[in-house]
Amino acid sequence: MYVRRSAIFDVFVDFDGELKETIRSFFQALEYVDALYHIQCAGETSLVLEDSLFGRILETLKKSVIYISGEERLDLERKIDRLACGIYDLCSITLKHKGEDYIDLTIGKIFSPDKNYRRYYSGVIGVINKSFDSLIRAYDEKMDCFLRNLPISKKYKVSSIKGSTPVMRCIDVLSLAGELNIEHKPICVFFSGGGSENLSTLSMVTVFINIYVRRFELISREIARKYIENYSIIENLDYETIARLLLLWLRGHDIGHFYGMDLLEKKMSELDRTYLILHELKSDMIALYNLRYLADDLLKGDMLAKAYIVAISEMFRYIRRGGVYEYADTASAYLAYMYFKESGSVEFDKEMKKFRVNLSSLEEDIENLNTNLLQIFAEGDMRRAIELVNRWGNIRELRQHSLPNELVVLEDVDIPHYIDLNFTTKDRILNLG
Repeated sequence: MYVRRSAIFDVFVDFDGELKETIRSFFQALEYVDALYHIQCAGETSLVLEDSLFGRILETLKKSVIYISGEERLDLERKIDRLACGIYDLCSITLKHKGEDYIDLTIGKIFSPDKNYRRYYSGVIGVINKSFDSLIRAYDEKMDCFLRNLPISKKYKVSSIKGSTPVMRCIDVLSLAGELNIEHKPICVFFSGGGSENLSTLSMVTVFINIYVRRFELISREIARKYIENYSIIENLDYETIARLLLLWLRGHDIGHFYGMDLLEKKMSELDRTYLILHELKSDMIALYNLRYLADDLLKGDMLAKAYIVAISEMFRYIRRGGVYEYADTASAYLAYMYFKESGSVEFDKEMKKFRVNLSSLEEDIENLNTNLLQIFAEGDMRRAIELVNRWGNIRELRQHSLPNELVVLEDVDIPHYIDLNFTTKDRILNLG
């Protein structure tokens, strides 16, 4: 039996000291979010207790405004008043500083796949990182180009999705609470922006960029270093380049959910496991497929090859997470690997115990799988959908011990499975007062 361990790292984020007392109040509000979460997990929640603790969150946040003044204070007061009226899923309170959005505090409830998709209290606070805004805008400018080049008949492409996709922004996380601070920590959160009318499209996405990059460095890159023969391609990537490559893939994945006609949903529930898995796989493949259209600007030179190796490294990290049937992203990674293995673009050398990514054929395999998936959704072909999900074994019955033999190397106990975070900035602020 393999022992799964965590890598522990300190999370330190610098911010303007003028906001120390206001941010202290934000941290204290997150502690009440944590209290609500633990009460939920213990099954001890009552409406009276929940209302009481939520009231303390509001009281704590209202105290935070006394440390700022002028329009920024009025703006924060208005946002806290909106929170007091109730929230639909998550509510983001943005603290302005010197006229700019500066701190994001997001609290509310998110669905937990580990807890039967019930909604659990969660929270995150972070400094808004605008370093990658231009990258995201440049990617989004190509949305119509991506649509034109989808490898499927024009009648199945539907209309432009520009302006209807989630607004993405990055934060450097200062602290997490509740369901966002679980063992397998998420690297982003989607929410509706406060209104039920937006829930179907989830109009906002916040990326925890500092955690995302560190997770890659501590887990995915270590997998690549030890078990991907082409590791030298990404060996010398710095923090900013890793962040850019991860964001290009993630943005492609997010908008991939919106591309192509979907008649499959009319024949399967959107909560059907097969549908969820294939939707995740389609989005993954669209994200990979779109990368080739960035080779002239955002991924010049050898950056395209680096992007592919980064994505394959992440694919292996998802597979070793386990829970192929329980988690759509794990199932997607597994199905992608099996397709690439069958097609020959990813091979395993038994003597070296390493995977080789054949970049010369990978793009063709990505295109072929993409076409297959887009057709399944556009034609509502439930038979092909079920066949694809179960092509390499009954997906319901797959467990780590029943995966292909070569994948056992991914259970290397010297590579962490999870990350644990010491929120040093938070501890320093709270302990000072």
